Amino acid sequence: MKIFSYILFSLILTLSAYTLAAESNQTCNGALQTTPIANFQDNLNGTITDLKTKLTWKKCTEGQIWFNNNTCKYETDTTPMFTWREALELANRINSSGGFAGVTNWRIPNIKELSSIIENTCYAPAINITIFPSSLAGIYWSSTPYIDANDYAWTVSFTYGENRMSYKHDYYLVRLVHDPNS
Repeated sequence: MKIFSYILFSLILTLSAYTLAAESNQTCNGALQTTPIANFQDNLNGTITDLKTKLTWKKCTEGQIWFNNNTCKYETDTTPMFTWREALELANRINSSGGFAGVTNWRIPNIKELSSIIENTCYAPAINITIFPSSLAGIYWSSTPYIDANDYAWTVSFTYGENRMSYKHDYYLVRLVHDPNS
């Protein structure tokens, strides 16, 4: 019973944090951006290509719908979050059902790729919101498992732009990427 109470408390605390993060305003310190708009090409189809890494990202967090006026909105009032395994399966499910923007090789980014879109001059969220509109200051899964502990994987907290290890059974956000060369 104690375990159930702990899990329930953790889930409520996590959901509350995401609600607060979604309502907060991004703060930037005015320094030279680490992910300036000039480093990205808007493909005008809900995707953005990083000109440095050549990776193409979905502009919206999974569960959001992209609109042509460069906005992302959730289908429901709840923010969809996933365990690590669910996140990996989500990418496969999207690909097998026709993909997105004509692409059927979407995947969860590895920790290095996900870290490459952290905007170090901003927080809450620590991401360029012109490039990635309506992004939450939350934790996003990477596909990289944590080597020293089988039950953990690497995540990025876009509140302050930090890499961390997270329990694979926790629920976090997902942003998909694809490599046009694979």
